[in-house]
Amino acid sequence: MRKATMHYVLDIIEGLILLMLVVSGFILWFALPEGSESGKIILFDRHTWVEAHRWLAVALLVFFSTHVLTHWTWLIYMTKRFFTRSNKG
Repeated sequence: MRKATMHYVLDIIEGLILLMLVVSGFILWFALPEGSESGKIILFDRHTWVEAHRWLAVALLVFFSTHVLTHWTWLIYMTKRFFTRSNKG
């Protein structure tokens, strides 16, 4: 797989996980706040939404870490370039 394609796929997956994380967070915050009845809302009960939210956070951490590792050389290059340029002017 080409590097650009791999980065694109990682970005899409990270974006989808982030979107699901935001949706589950809003459901937990607004529809099922802590201390609320644990009745079903939007397919699942509060406990299931909490578990999904936690696992989505873990998945995002894994994909984000992979993203950083695949860009490591570029990050080092840009950091050196930034500080070299800052010292000159």
